[in-house]
Amino acid sequence: MKYRIAAGILLAFFAQLASHDALADLKNATVAFRSGNWKVLRDKDVMTDKTDCTGIYKEDYGVQLVKDQLFVRIAGGIESVTLRFGDEPARPLRLPTDMEKKVRVFIVSGADLEKLRDVNRLLYQSSTLVSGIKSGEIDLSGFGPALDNIRAGCPDQNSATASGAAAPAPANLTGTMCNSALIARMQKNGLKESQILAICQ
Repeated sequence: MKYRIAAGILLAFFAQLASHDALADLKNATVAFRSGNWKVLRDKDVMTDKTDCTGIYKEDYGVQLVKDQLFVRIAGGIESVTLRFGDEPARPLRLPTDMEKKVRVFIVSGADLEKLRDVNRLLYQSSTLVSGIKSGEIDLSGFGPALDNIRAGCPDQNSATASGAAAPAPANLTGTMCNSALIARMQKNGLKESQILAICQ
């Protein structure tokens, strides 16, 4: 089943999270945007009619992105976490917050979330209660455009293209030098894909 981690739900049900899944159901959500390893799902809060936007990494619903936080689920009960941003030295080991521990995720937010735009991967290592050491790597190809789409209210990628707006940049065009807005501008000015690749990679 597909789920969305929602910060409001985490806070509202904080006392109950130790024994319940903290993820909201996403089975009726639609794909609004794709970029690299990320897709953005859009659904509607039935209580408020507000549009919710959630980024999903490589079909892994345990790695989810909202406008101000990245959530990564750790099976087995998180006891500590160490993060490494790109090729920088690993950060010091840290203990999870009470919320992270109860819902078995680690959360990246604030300046660290923005930093993910500038690196190619996030590596993590976590000690757990029952499963030993868990480690993994998140390839951040397409992360920046996905976050921008979420913060813009997850407009539909296909509708924007149909209405005459510049098509979102394919993930393989972004390389390391260009963001999606710059690529869209180059496409609008008639540059070919090969030219954009030469500029951005």
